[in-house]
Amino acid sequence: MISLEGKAVVITGAGSGLGAAYARHAAHLGARVVVNDISAAAAQSTVDSINAAGGRAVAHAGDVSSWSYAQSLVDACIDAFGSINGVVNNAGILRIGKILEFTEADLRQMIEVNLIGTAACASHAARRMLAAGKGGSILNVASGSQAGDVALGGYSATKGGIASLTYSWAMELRGTGVRVNALSPLAETAMAAQNKALMAEQAANREVHYAALPDPDVNAPVVSFLLSDAAEQINGQVVRIAGKQLSFVTHPLIADPVLEGDWNDVAVQAAFAGTLVERQQPLGLGYSRKPN
Repeated sequence: MISLEGKAVVITGAGSGLGAAYARHAAHLGARVVVNDISAAAAQSTVDSINAAGGRAVAHAGDVSSWSYAQSLVDACIDAFGSINGVVNNAGILRIGKILEFTEADLRQMIEVNLIGTAACASHAARRMLAAGKGGSILNVASGSQAGDVALGGYSATKGGIASLTYSWAMELRGTGVRVNALSPLAETAMAAQNKALMAEQAANREVHYAALPDPDVNAPVVSFLLSDAAEQINGQVVRIAGKQLSFVTHPLIADPVLEGDWNDVAVQAAFAGTLVERQQPLGLGYSRKPN
């Protein structure tokens, strides 16, 4: 049985949906939880449900895209519970738009909340964890959309950026006891509802299809595991939970075949025409399979 007894964790965007499910489950396993949300009422609602069930939680409303607010959020966890042992960077927004449709304002807002918000909270949490010398877990929230998705280019870019930050931070912190992973979840949420009209077109452009989306609670045990000491060997991974499927997501890799030669104009054209044109990588989320 996974235990989070003695752990103090911050979960952002936890006023509803996936974040609220993560917060309730972590508290059920003994964690003391700081519930962040942009909405004070939503954050307090999650806190009330945790405390009513016998857990311990406090609310802290604010915008994680503010570097100074992120510091105050981490400090609030230490002030309330004496330490910070984990942070789940769940806060995020979705703005839909194809290349000819999305706006500068939408793209900037997604970058600020999804990418900068994740970086701000992780950076401040890592500083405090390292200073305490007791390790910790930073869990960022990525998405299958990082592989690309129709009308989600801006959102996909922020999630791909989160995956890249995860890989880099895991390298930097390896050996310190602070581990960094990412979660690629799937659930029926308000954000998913924004995207419903595009699901058929998106499905036609990738290998992975979803007949239905699971409840947010299905994802919560994976989050609690990654926050726990039981996951101390897991570092630098994107973990995918999609209903009944649990897996890692591959990191970007150099694809076979790797051609060797002197690459002048003629050789480059011949390489693409003769070999590489047939070895192009598939678009959208798919499965990495071992060759037969």
